Amino acid sequence: MAFYNRQPELALLDSVFHRAGGQLFVLYGRRRIGKTALLTHWLESRHYRSLYWTADRLSGAAQLRDFSRAVQNFLDPAQDLPADFTYSSWELAFSEIARLAKERVVVVIDEFSYLIEADPALTSVLQKVWDHKLKKSQVVLILTGSHAGMIEREVLAYRSPLYNRATSTLHLQPMPFGALASFFPNYSADDRAKIYACVGGVPQYLELCDPTQSADDNLLHLLASSMIMDDAGALLRDQLGEPRNYAAVTSSIAAGYTRMSEIATMSGLQPSNVGKYLDVLQHLGIIVREVPATVTRPERSKQGRYRVVDHYLRFYYRFIAPARSNLERGLIQQAWQNMRQHLSEYVGTFVFEELCREWVLRQGDAGQLPFVPRRVGSFWAAGKPQIDVVAINEDAHAILLGECKWTAEPIRKWVVEDFLKRAPQIIPTPVEAWRVTYALFSKNGFTAEARQAMSGHACLWIDLEQLDQDLRLA
Repeated sequence: MAFYNRQPELALLDSVFHRAGGQLFVLYGRRRIGKTALLTHWLESRHYRSLYWTADRLSGAAQLRDFSRAVQNFLDPAQDLPADFTYSSWELAFSEIARLAKERVVVVIDEFSYLIEADPALTSVLQKVWDHKLKKSQVVLILTGSHAGMIEREVLAYRSPLYNRATSTLHLQPMPFGALASFFPNYSADDRAKIYACVGGVPQYLELCDPTQSADDNLLHLLASSMIMDDAGALLRDQLGEPRNYAAVTSSIAAGYTRMSEIATMSGLQPSNVGKYLDVLQHLGIIVREVPATVTRPERSKQGRYRVVDHYLRFYYRFIAPARSNLERGLIQQAWQNMRQHLSEYVGTFVFEELCREWVLRQGDAGQLPFVPRRVGSFWAAGKPQIDVVAINEDAHAILLGECKWTAEPIRKWVVEDFLKRAPQIIPTPVEAWRVTYALFSKNGFTAEARQAMSGHACLWIDLEQLDQDLRLA
């Protein structure tokens, strides 16, 4: 797999390597996110002395034997080990790492969560060896895992024997939209947005695409991909064991049922039980609970609604799952025609609005807005207009109100006039105390009449090309 970007993550790994003494680095994130690619690129490009070992779902004895051989071969490459060679215990195996670390060495245990599955007591063993030997050595010990919940619970949590032993942690996230320009250098921002809407910034999904082919050809290929077909279930099983109810909840939200009562009805679950599934899915970063950006105490708000933030899962439950029986039989064209018919609306409703809010967040952080927002989101309330983008800072009495249009035509005068009627209705009272900035986001620009209709108001005009350029630089 080619390697793209990840410069902040590489810089973090470099800083860990150059710190004095033993270092315990925990790297985790969902499958396909690029953990192995990141570490492999880092080690190969830096030429650090290293041992890289990947655990598998084997018995504890088989895992110990495999790891023992890897360590012993590193210690003495010329030694001809018998087939049944193994250290007598994990304590001895971990202790042998200290022998490797008379000088700086990186030891990677990839998919450490598989070891914990086979032997939950392993974290206590590693804690003992770390405290007495490894933290005084020259080892950089890196533990990785795709089971985020298990890593957080068994390695990072307060009750874990390894609590407070990790000197650095990294929860690896999907790559941002701006990074897709590296994958598809000849694509328009429109085409990259289509790909991003379907698989997000997950490197292995992006690698399924051929940048020399059209976006439509690649989307058709994604529909037929067994990886895209199968990963939704595997992702949830990785994290949750029995994913049926979680899948039902995620599917309901992806279909547009965003309030708790709606989710309960569509998923067939008791309303009293839905909350626990929502909490777990939020913790895993699959969904997020949102409230209007003007709400000052989000945790107390009854206006909460839920959104699937994992692009791939949202795409899967919107387009793949309903067509799965046909796709499994190789009948791709019907699913493709349905997807083509609805894709533009899907991109505009979900991805474009998300990117516009991200743009506001990043521009505010960079000091490029008239004020620094405290919160960025959107607005909805009974009897009030819905506003796509809202950024607010109560202390500065400043608010930004934005409208997003993903259409084949430029924004016209009537759109601006309608927005100017709706948007002021959500400004907190007293309205005259607030400094208001408007923002119009358009896939295809603005007419001169539209710009004229906004005269007398502070307004930002951002088309797709500008949005794309700014997010590449962020």
